[in-house]
Amino acid sequence: MREKEKIIMSAWTVTDSNGMTHNIECKVKAFSGPQIQVDTNTYRVKSSNWFVNLIDYTVDFPGANCHVVMIGKNARLAVNGTYQDDGSAYEPVTSIPAWLWVLVAISVIGGWFFGGILCCAIGAAFGTLYITAGLQKNNKKVIGAFIGFLVIAALFFGLQLMLMGM
Repeated sequence: MREKEKIIMSAWTVTDSNGMTHNIECKVKAFSGPQIQVDTNTYRVKSSNWFVNLIDYTVDFPGANCHVVMIGKNARLAVNGTYQDDGSAYEPVTSIPAWLWVLVAISVIGGWFFGGILCCAIGAAFGTLYITAGLQKNNKKVIGAFIGFLVIAALFFGLQLMLMGM
């Protein structure tokens, strides 16, 4: 594959306890999924979820325990338990809670019944938003997005009723 087809999502430089610097890069290829490159070694990683990109990859250097965390399109690096972008504490990526899957099912199935295939696709798009926000422990964003979807579904349903003359 040509080098132009690789997109570097994020790149970091980490210094270990011996004073050596290491480069860590997250790359995404068009059809083969994400890769993590540590110095000259490239590792293909697979998401632990089929619906949204969910990766927690560990890289150990002397004196530096690194975790590359990818949720959706966002990639972050945690070194020794602290994320490098905002200084927050690292928490291991867990599985997706069941209540989020219930919201996704309500959005997709309810979208189909209230607005047809277009509203079903909108429900699936909102489902990815629920999951990524839920994995980031942002429950207010999940509930707000779900209420937003309910408003959109109600608008689609009202539009259908108006077009049918009821």
